[in-house]
Amino acid sequence: MQSCSSAHCVLILLIFTFTAVYVSAVPPVKVKLNETATLPCYESCAGVVRWTVSHKPRDVLAECDQTSCRSVKEGYQMIHDQYLKGNLSLIITNADLSKSSTYTCECGKSEICDVYLQVEEKGTENSRNSEGMSHVKVKLHDSATLRCSERCSGLARWTVFHKPRDALAECDQTSCRSVKEGYQMIHDQYLKGDLSLTITDTDFSKRTSYTCDCDGKDLCDVALKIETVNTLVQIKAGESLVLNLDILDPLEVIYDCRGASGTFSGQICTVDGQSLECKPEYKHRMSKLTSDLELREMKPSDSGVYTIRDIKTKEDIHVYSVIVQDKPQPPWWSIVLITAFVILVLVALSLYLMKYSQTCRRRIQRFYRFLFLLFIEMYDIKLYSLNLNGARDARKRAVLYEMLKVKQVDGLPGFRKQTVTA
Repeated sequence: MQSCSSAHCVLILLIFTFTAVYVSAVPPVKVKLNETATLPCYESCAGVVRWTVSHKPRDVLAECDQTSCRSVKEGYQMIHDQYLKGNLSLIITNADLSKSSTYTCECGKSEICDVYLQVEEKGTENSRNSEGMSHVKVKLHDSATLRCSERCSGLARWTVFHKPRDALAECDQTSCRSVKEGYQMIHDQYLKGDLSLTITDTDFSKRTSYTCDCDGKDLCDVALKIETVNTLVQIKAGESLVLNLDILDPLEVIYDCRGASGTFSGQICTVDGQSLECKPEYKHRMSKLTSDLELREMKPSDSGVYTIRDIKTKEDIHVYSVIVQDKPQPPWWSIVLITAFVILVLVALSLYLMKYSQTCRRRIQRFYRFLFLLFIEMYDIKLYSLNLNGARDARKRAVLYEMLKVKQVDGLPGFRKQTVTA
């Protein structure tokens, strides 16, 4: 074997070194299958910001500029309020295995961030927990099949694990019967040794362990679990956030806010039946409805992830990705136009009245004089507490005499007249 020259060895070493440095420099973000992922990027950009997949630079996922943000592809989004603050993070609302890749954020034509997303599979549909009991995990309202492959020549029954006398479905050599609606077994499969139970519409009330027995002898134990429900909520500042309580078991509400200042994560409330306990900063804003929690007066700083978690099993029941948007402010030019329009209307009305009425002309002239002098003295004269008898400043008296040329001054509506003492 021929040995490489020193120059070649150094070149190869440099290539591997820089490759390793680049790979390690790309920060990874790990999330579970179908969860919400946030790819962080904190940079200031006055132009257009775009997120793309690194190996597809022309395939834009989401973008922002000084005016607004746009989701070019469904499931990818940026927040305009955060963009203006230098937070250019990309939110992927439902991360599946196909989205495991390296993503690039560009400002103009300059790359500013590279983030690697790793989506971890939660496990197979039929797996076993630490106690040896198999479990099935399905999406909410999907059908679930609890598998049990055993021979039974007698009566095969499925029951809830902690209610052995409460039959759901059963089969014998003659036929199968659905004792409770929504649970069924198939007779042809029973004769072949497949005693599986099908639950046609799963919800959180059916999230428990089930047992199949043959003539009173336990054959199979299977736990049914429901996948975490992920919901994206976009509301305006000042509105209320409603969090559904999908189960009656004791729950906790966990708030997770990722921002430029760091990461905050912690429990903000617990719910047990009709009892609601919250931290002091949420006590006056959070209230319990019949089967919901309401968080009032939402602010942009309340944006983040709210998780409803089962306290006993530590399972995430419902995850809300919340975006609170500031109330849009009218552009400055609209205010200028409205003000100019009002002034033009007043001037036109004044000219019309001055032309056709001598009395109106004198009153309008007096009114304009009053406004002019009021503008000059606005920091010295308080009309709401006008008291000429006690005025110490002779200049104020002179100004007021000049305004109305009378010995009585009419206050604002609801205020009585003040008599001027010569």
